[in-house]
Amino acid sequence: MSNRGAIDETTLQAYIDGELSKVDCVAVEEAIERDPLLAKQLALYDGDKSRLAEIYGRMHVEPLPVKWLELIESKPRKTSKSYLQGIAVIAAVLLIAIGIPSLYQRSARPQESIIEEALAARSESIPVRQTIAVTASAHASAADRAVAAALSMHVRAPDLSRMGYALSAVRVYDGVPGGKSVELLYQKANTTVFALYLRHPSSPARFDQFKQGRLRVCIWQDDVLGTVMTGEMSAAEMQRLASLAYTGLES
Repeated sequence: MSNRGAIDETTLQAYIDGELSKVDCVAVEEAIERDPLLAKQLALYDGDKSRLAEIYGRMHVEPLPVKWLELIESKPRKTSKSYLQGIAVIAAVLLIAIGIPSLYQRSARPQESIIEEALAARSESIPVRQTIAVTASAHASAADRAVAAALSMHVRAPDLSRMGYALSAVRVYDGVPGGKSVELLYQKANTTVFALYLRHPSSPARFDQFKQGRLRVCIWQDDVLGTVMTGEMSAAEMQRLASLAYTGLES
């Protein structure tokens, strides 16, 4: 990390999250001093994090996890846009009020089946029933129909272009709890892969984020839909992608 070419978006986000070593932090700070554009980019990312803290930090009420999980579980089974947005707000508040580091610590409980399935799907170690390559708008429409049909829900593939990710493929699987599951694969600059695994839930509501090797994993599950998101990225980028993906599922 001795030149600007190595100070990419992921490195800047890791710097903001406090995930870099002291040596790397010094390298980033020296690069920022030399490059006004890099300093401006860092300020924008840092501003996003500060605004989240300012908006949601006022809502700290104890005990947050229990009350909000009870609220989620008491909701009727529906997939309205307001319902999904409400869940998004609750999860965002949890990240700020409880503290992001505590959410990434692995607990002693067994790993849930939906997470194991998502990791297996990403590594292509389970059979695929159907694959749809997305290279044009017509293919995107077919992908939306495949997602809705597999899950028997009014959902679609989220648009993640605001974060620089484009949908590249949809995979449909059989033989999981609830019947079928879907994996949506997104690419950024033809390198970084973000995977969104969807199926009907078979365990209690949960919002969590942690590291599995080099992958960052986010599970976002209510009583209607279970989602597992995976990618090699910083905590901040996963947080923004998770919120955009979850709320973008509504058709």
